[in-house]
Amino acid sequence: MKKSIVLGFALVLAACANSTAGDGGFLSSLTATDANSSVRQKMQACMLTEAQSKFQAGTLFTKGLSDTADELVATCAKKLALQAAGISEENKTAAENIITSLKNMAQ
Repeated sequence: MKKSIVLGFALVLAACANSTAGDGGFLSSLTATDANSSVRQKMQACMLTEAQSKFQAGTLFTKGLSDTADELVATCAKKLALQAAGISEENKTAAENIITSLKNMAQ
């Protein structure tokens, strides 16, 4: 079982390395979705993108496997739910900026 997990991580790391080579790499084909993509495809693409971002930031392996997987699923489920409701990540960021500004004014 542990060998399978290690092999899986090695494949993910190799894919991440290929994707930063400048030519799009292996992951670019797996993270590309469009309006016709299924929810499953969008979720998998999101999780790959999030995992790659965490890997590049050096935070992918700071928690246990299960905790990291739960975090990826929760983040992507939230993003997809917001998209389905017509709320973009840009709108969420704007709302956060408004709240931060009001909080700063209150202090």
